[in-house]
Amino acid sequence: MDLGPVNYSDALFIAKNMREWDRKEIYASRWNDDPHELAAECLSIGGFSWIAYDPEPIAIIGAVPLRPGVWNVFMFATDKFSKIAISLTKFAKNVMMPSLIAAGAHRGECQSMAGHDDAHNWLEFLGAKRESTSEGYGRGREDFHTYIWMAN
Repeated sequence: MDLGPVNYSDALFIAKNMREWDRKEIYASRWNDDPHELAAECLSIGGFSWIAYDPEPIAIIGAVPLRPGVWNVFMFATDKFSKIAISLTKFAKNVMMPSLIAAGAHRGECQSMAGHDDAHNWLEFLGAKRESTSEGYGRGREDFHTYIWMAN
């Protein structure tokens, strides 16, 4: 796996080719299902986001500050995620999350749609804990779980 900065064309490729559950989850919490807008938003995040390749673009991972010390953590991928799952997991655990703490984060959080079991298992493997469930959180009234990491 290689990591690089987010660029529009690769973000668009991933957005157009997302895993089915990633697509359901992401678009349930957006105003529309436009992959161009999603790719542009990923590009606007800036320095704390990456694209993972092997050799084609497979996943986008990153974090966005919500308020002092609190960051929203995200990842979505294509159906080829299994090719990079181990490497990206190591990156998230050993580089990304410690970098968030070094940047002053005391809490990382993400929302994941009920039923997206692959995402929930991955988040828990990364050390996240399910904090709560928000009923009707999605635009189609889908329930979402909030997963969190707390700095020691």
